[in-house]
Amino acid sequence: MTWNLLLWHWAPEYDTPSKRKKKAVKFTDITSQFAVSGDHPAIGDADISAFRIAVDQEFGENEHSRPFVFHDHGKCATISYPDSVSFQLVQKIATIGRRFGLNASDF
Repeated sequence: MTWNLLLWHWAPEYDTPSKRKKKAVKFTDITSQFAVSGDHPAIGDADISAFRIAVDQEFGENEHSRPFVFHDHGKCATISYPDSVSFQLVQKIATIGRRFGLNASDF
């Protein structure tokens, strides 16, 4: 089975807990809509290229030798990975993402 990890930065309209509570948005709402449409209003601009460089530094630049595929969606990114590496990979990728102010949610 293959999974996806969505990494994104909050849009200004959602960038505080009180704003998110008022709009009643949850991570699952964001990933569900992203899976269907490729976007969600809560997804704001982020420096995905810098995040990509950090991922390449951690895992190597040869995409054929890594256990995942990096997808750049402009203002967010997804990582596609097999179930067999999920426990080791998701935490590492999410930790790198946090250095760039990115949230992580799988779907």
